[in-house]
Amino acid sequence: MIYRFPSYVPGIAIAIAVLAASIGALLLWKRQPMIIALIAFGVSAVAGGLFAPMLAMDRVVLDDQKLEQTTGFWFAPTVKGFRLAEVASIAIGTARNRKNREYEVWIVKRRDGQVEEIDPGDLWEMNGQDIIRRLREKGIDVRR
Repeated sequence: MIYRFPSYVPGIAIAIAVLAASIGALLLWKRQPMIIALIAFGVSAVAGGLFAPMLAMDRVVLDDQKLEQTTGFWFAPTVKGFRLAEVASIAIGTARNRKNREYEVWIVKRRDGQVEEIDPGDLWEMNGQDIIRRLREKGIDVRR
């Protein structure tokens, strides 16, 4: 199973990029201060060049071998997950970051005794219930 964001999610970033570029062009045409037009073009570049591809390329793959998430910027993606054959059990809980904000964490206990904490990304969390169900169907003990 491959989980992706719905197409409208990166579409929003593309729409913001187009809108910001249009505003920048309009400001230049009306001879408004250059700095405001440059800010609009900067917003367009960030939304269209960074966030739209990032959202379009994010995916979570759950197959017979692994649960793996590829996320982050298109030029430096982050891959996290685990191989199913190595898992003894999974506990899903919460942890706190340095700013004392709570976030979900998957604590993966491996068959060799090692324990790994995985902070799932938004796409993983959005599909968490289905992922848990599928992992349980594969015989993996998952506790919330």
